[in-house]
Amino acid sequence: MVDRAEFISESIDFLQRFLMKSLQKHSEEHGVTIPQARVIGEVYAHKTVSIKQLVKNLKMTQSTVSDIVERLTTKGLLLKTPSPKDKRFVEISLPENISDEINGSITEIANKSLNSALTFLDSHEQEIVEQGMRLLVTAVKKKMETDGMDNYEFFDVLYFLEEKGKKEK
Repeated sequence: MVDRAEFISESIDFLQRFLMKSLQKHSEEHGVTIPQARVIGEVYAHKTVSIKQLVKNLKMTQSTVSDIVERLTTKGLLLKTPSPKDKRFVEISLPENISDEINGSITEIANKSLNSALTFLDSHEQEIVEQGMRLLVTAVKKKMETDGMDNYEFFDVLYFLEEKGKKEK
C-alpha cells in the first residue's frame, strides 16, 4: 500500500507531466517540434543560457542543440548575442515578445487542459477536488511558515493572492 505523502507526491508529478504533454502538443500544433519546445523551455526558464548549458541540461548532443538553436534563431524564436564576458561564446535568449507570449500562453494552455480534464467529473466532484487543493495548499503554507520559509512572494498561487487581498482590506 502506498503511503499518503507518496501518493500525493506521485499525483502532483503525474499532473505536471500531463501539463507538460499538453504544452508539447500545443507546440507541435504551432509548428514547433518537441526538441525545439524543450530548448525554448530551457531558455525561458533561465532567461539567458549558453549552448554548453543547453547540452548539459537537456542531455542532447552539441550538434543537435546547435542545429535547433540555428533553426529557432532563423524563425525569430531565439536570439544569439556575443557573451559580454567572452566574445568567443554566444548567449541564447528569447526575444521579449516571445517571452511575453510564452508567459501568457503557458497559463492559458494549462488552464484549458485542466478544465477539459475536469469535465470528466460532475460539479460536486469538481468542488471536492478544489477543496482538497485548497486544504493542501493551506497546509503547505503553514509548514513553510513553521520552517521559516514564509517569504513566498515568488509563489504565484491564486489562493495566496486571494488571501493577501483579504488581509489588505
